[in-house]
Amino acid sequence: MSSRTRAHLISLPVLAIALAPAGAQITPYGSGVNPAGSLALVEGVPMVGESFTVGVSNTASESAPAALAFLSVASAPDAAFPAGTVVPGFGLSAPGAPGELLLSLSAGFFRTVGPVSWGGGDAPPAGFPLTLPLVPSLVGMQLFLQGSLLDISAQPFLGVTNGLAVTLAAPDLPGLVLIQPGTFQMGSPEPFFAAPYFNGFDSKPVHEVTVSKPFWMGRYEVTQAEYEALMGSNPSTFLGADHPVEGMFWDDAVAYCDALTVQQAALGTVPPGYQYRLPTNAEWEYAARAGTTTEFHYGPSLLCDQARIQFSHHTGTECGAPSGTAPVGQYAPNAWGLYDMHGNVWEFCLDSWTFYTATPKVDPFVTGTADKVMRGGGWNSHSGLSRSASRYEVGTEFAYPTLGFRVVLAPVLVP
Repeated sequence: MSSRTRAHLISLPVLAIALAPAGAQITPYGSGVNPAGSLALVEGVPMVGESFTVGVSNTASESAPAALAFLSVASAPDAAFPAGTVVPGFGLSAPGAPGELLLSLSAGFFRTVGPVSWGGGDAPPAGFPLTLPLVPSLVGMQLFLQGSLLDISAQPFLGVTNGLAVTLAAPDLPGLVLIQPGTFQMGSPEPFFAAPYFNGFDSKPVHEVTVSKPFWMGRYEVTQAEYEALMGSNPSTFLGADHPVEGMFWDDAVAYCDALTVQQAALGTVPPGYQYRLPTNAEWEYAARAGTTTEFHYGPSLLCDQARIQFSHHTGTECGAPSGTAPVGQYAPNAWGLYDMHGNVWEFCLDSWTFYTATPKVDPFVTGTADKVMRGGGWNSHSGLSRSASRYEVGTEFAYPTLGFRVVLAPVLVP
């Protein structure tokens, strides 16, 4: 196996870390002693589940000699970060010049790969392809990189490159929104059965819930076009390719998710230990709230122009929308980019129905009964039924033209 091939096989650990935003970021770090551009991104995007390549070269001199290149990768900066450690003899400009060491064995997970031959002078950089496994917990992780060049043409010496801090991006999964882990207050503190919220026993008591693992949620409710393409049928009453599918049983929604898992796993886009499924009751409310604590992700009220509903108790008026569903995505999304979390169609959840208790919970998931949870309100609902905390039970033997679903790509659960 060549050294270049070995570089492709760098594996990264799954670490318990604080997650950063999902976008890739590449930032030089250090004091600037080492020549800029001697370590640089040359191909790809640092994205979980994909590969990117960094290149090592000597940019300190146009006539730099050929050398053997190495790359060091760490999961944390050196203890001396960001100042690094400047020592004589590690500069790339000439033997004996000072260079700044930015990584060492004390820098968390640490690995050095190479050598890869670099041709010297204006030769293309020695490339180090890094393949990132499709592991959701790596999203937002930072890698700290530094290259080195070993010149063995005359008097051997080892020089070091600039450093790069790389934040790993979320994979691009069309139609899905990455939801990062977090803790929220589940349920509603509003009075029982009082306008304008008409809160019920189903939403009390308020209790702390932690969603401990990242997951992806469908940006939109599953459409009729998507359902028919995969399942070969369309049970909907209010027809329209871009309208949410409705009129299916809970088991039909589960079957769709199972079929989607098989299809996407064949394409290599399902992370290990994950599946397409219905959201849990807790995942649904956590995502619907998108960090808000009000009754709606819009704020304390829900108006007719904000969701496909029948009546707003905040204006005391009928909404005047035609009976039936609207095309998905016609109203403003919540802060996490999810559409129609209020109104349009009720949405099936994976959980069996049960009442809440006040104790804090981590990843709650209820099984054991035929009655399931539905969320979000529908086109024939009033605003009070469409709150982030509102939920109702529905039997698996029932199908309604007001009831659809959306998918999540999330850790495997068995209902």
